[in-house]
Amino acid sequence: MLRESNIQSLTWADKTMSVLRERQLEACEGRLASLPSFGLFNGCTDTNVETLYAISYDAQEHSVCTRLHTVKSLTAQVLARLPQECALLSAEEHMLLDRLLVLGGQCELMDWEETGAAESLVRRLWCTISRKHDRIYVHLPRELLTPLALITASSAHEELRDKLYQYEVTLQGLLYIGGLLHYHEPLQRLMSDVLKDTYACSVELAMRYLRCSFDYTYDQRGDMLLLHPGLAEPERLTGALRTASQTGALDEETLRGAVMGLLPGERPLFEQMFGLLQGAVRPEITEEQAVEDLLMLAKQGVSLQEMNEVLSTLVTVHPTDAMRAGVKQIYLRTPRWGSLSSAMVQ
Repeated sequence: MLRESNIQSLTWADKTMSVLRERQLEACEGRLASLPSFGLFNGCTDTNVETLYAISYDAQEHSVCTRLHTVKSLTAQVLARLPQECALLSAEEHMLLDRLLVLGGQCELMDWEETGAAESLVRRLWCTISRKHDRIYVHLPRELLTPLALITASSAHEELRDKLYQYEVTLQGLLYIGGLLHYHEPLQRLMSDVLKDTYACSVELAMRYLRCSFDYTYDQRGDMLLLHPGLAEPERLTGALRTASQTGALDEETLRGAVMGLLPGERPLFEQMFGLLQGAVRPEITEEQAVEDLLMLAKQGVSLQEMNEVLSTLVTVHPTDAMRAGVKQIYLRTPRWGSLSSAMVQ
């Protein structure tokens, strides 16, 4: 999902991982409300088809389009690419699609986390959105139910999804270690390690997969950068940009820990702080989210004073000496993005 806003002027309390995620989901929910109520297979005519095309991924990816569309031509385009595009859904999209297929083409969004996947399925011109009593429903047209059910049940699809899962968790681990990655090498690996010699070997759809699956922004040259969701200020790291190859040279234990979401030395810090915060965090977040927020701040080189200020906003009580001591250990021992060194003098 694209990081759209400049947040450099905000305090670090407004740039924690949990707040960044909440801000993105709020923006996504707002975009859902502005999407057309009709779909390619439901209410679309040659008169309004360009309105529908304008919100599609194809329109976003091809800024110049000289030909007018018809319902017939756009439908044929969507159906022809259905197997390839289905293979390269984000994990969240695929989970939502599975539920739609099981429930006959209609389901209610279970939580905020699904709004991004719902928006994405609409922009693929597969689904439509409706609201009733503040509830959001996703609709998959009956014309796509059987084709998509057959595609997702095929061995070729399952094999590709297994490879894609391994690729995704590895890339998430690399982002945890480095904070951000230039898109070129992840794209190259996706094409060579996952999609080569398969029916879904498409650079355009691979790029769409990366944009749907990971947070991203663009550097000054216009190149896409993939971001860890906790990285608030990518511009501070671009000077120390690591490639996937450089990150891959790390030891196996570090890489395995990153894939699991915590480096080996971070686990005791996490567990200690989790225990100190139990029962004391604001009701809208969990203890796990609060500790993640603090770890992500340390990775970005935020000062100890600023981390303690953020701590005060995460809890409903006055921070105890033990809590502040826990934050200090996180500050001292957490590896920084861009260097993998911590603030502690060795």
